[in-house]
Amino acid sequence: MKNNIAQGGISRRRMRMVQFALLAVAADIGFVCVELAIGMNPLTDIAQRPFLYLYLFLGTIVVFGVFGGMIGSREDLLEEMALRDSLTGLFNARYLQMRLQEELAAAKRHRTPVSLVLFDIDHFKRVNDNHGHPVGDRMLRLIGRTILSKLREGETVARVGGEEFALLLPHTSAKNAAMGAERICQAIGQTPLETDSGGKLAVTVSAGLACTTDHATHSAETIYRLADQALYRAKEQGRNRVVIGRQGVSE
Repeated sequence: MKNNIAQGGISRRRMRMVQFALLAVAADIGFVCVELAIGMNPLTDIAQRPFLYLYLFLGTIVVFGVFGGMIGSREDLLEEMALRDSLTGLFNARYLQMRLQEELAAAKRHRTPVSLVLFDIDHFKRVNDNHGHPVGDRMLRLIGRTILSKLREGETVARVGGEEFALLLPHTSAKNAAMGAERICQAIGQTPLETDSGGKLAVTVSAGLACTTDHATHSAETIYRLADQALYRAKEQGRNRVVIGRQGVSE
């Protein structure tokens, strides 16, 4: 994948490095001002030992900048962890909502389609009941990896529920999104999961799809609801299939 969480903006690491470097400059200037305030003449001392002061000033800036970068890196890591599912490593529902809002706003400006596909594992409860939760967890990771392997640049996959995944497809019509969803369903169906006893467990998913076509009136809540309704119909119609929801998205 790499959907950059800091995409479109500056990372906290870089921001903290700049902030702490500026703080170091302010501290150096403050030090000189204090010396002037108590009657000392630091300018003469600086003129006599310029390299020493240059070393001290630059050293302060470098040390503060490195420290700020370390803090910023930690903040970037914590932010990314908060936006990822701990089991699969995929993005979570919170991140998906953020990306969905961004893509819908861009689609409205440029009048381009956005598609959302919801995948749900068929008979997942039966897997947990018959084979145990560790096997169910492996199934979730397997499906996450399979969907991830089919992504194109700019697309986002997230785990949004217990056995539910979402795929956000910017600049993609319902027809093209459906073809992509079919390929993912086929790939999952062709990748059986090995159980603890060494057997092979068939895996299938159902998918519901919604696409924006009415850019004057649409929202993240509406497209998600339409995709969820299409997913429900896919389950009703026998599972292991892709169903396209009503294409015109309205409030």
